[in-house]
Amino acid sequence: MSFTVAEFHDLVRLVEERPEWRAELRRLVLTEELLALPEQVALLRRDTEQGFQQLTVQVAGLTAAQAHTEEKLATLSQAQARTEVQMKALSEAQADTQVSMKALSEAQARTEEEIKVLRQAQARAEEDLRWLTNWQRGEAGRREGERYERDTLRRAPVLFHGGQGGSPERFDIQQRLTTSLASLLSEGSIGTENNPFLADLIWWKGEQVAIVEVSLQVDRQDVSRAERCAETLKCSGAQAIAVVIGEQWATPEAREQAQGRKVEWKIEADLSDGFLAFCRQ
Repeated sequence: MSFTVAEFHDLVRLVEERPEWRAELRRLVLTEELLALPEQVALLRRDTEQGFQQLTVQVAGLTAAQAHTEEKLATLSQAQARTEVQMKALSEAQADTQVSMKALSEAQARTEEEIKVLRQAQARAEEDLRWLTNWQRGEAGRREGERYERDTLRRAPVLFHGGQGGSPERFDIQQRLTTSLASLLSEGSIGTENNPFLADLIWWKGEQVAIVEVSLQVDRQDVSRAERCAETLKCSGAQAIAVVIGEQWATPEAREQAQGRKVEWKIEADLSDGFLAFCRQ
């Protein structure tokens, strides 16, 4: 049977007037999927709202985390800025230190050079002092030797138990030597090393004459000079003997040389037989 438009409108009116028919009508007209759609939409809305709320919470957390991160970044930025300032200060301090070290190194080099100069000056001063000390010792020894020689000249009459003579510097001694050496002087055969005029002391006893070298410490040169000067007088025909007088022998070899060359001696209490024989005349 056909369904007219009027009947359709009457149906719509009745459905509007009786709500309980709407559910039944929807059940008849709509599929189960369409009937379940409102519930699904409601569930979807609820899930969406819950997801949105969760998202809101997450966004809030992220916002807070972002703020915290930005705060940390700001702190790190400030720390970085302070670090850069400190590094700059440290770099400047390092540069100052290097400048100071360079200045200290240069000062050290100058100090070492000055010390070197001072050491050289000290070495020269010590050398000068050694020279002066040696010179003073030499001078003291020379003066002491001269004193000893003068004293020996004054004591000669006692040392030789009489006799006569003295230093060749005396005019009368020079005259007597000149007479004795006349032939040799005319020949020009007297040199520096064998010249009796350069002896320390000439002393006569009877027919003998002693050619004497005087020294605090009698060495081999004293022995040789006395021997050569005595030989010169012997060449002129004189009965000459060589004698050395002193306080001590410079070396044992000097005494051995005197014994070997028949040079007589008086070294403090050490008297040679020839010296004693000369004194007994």
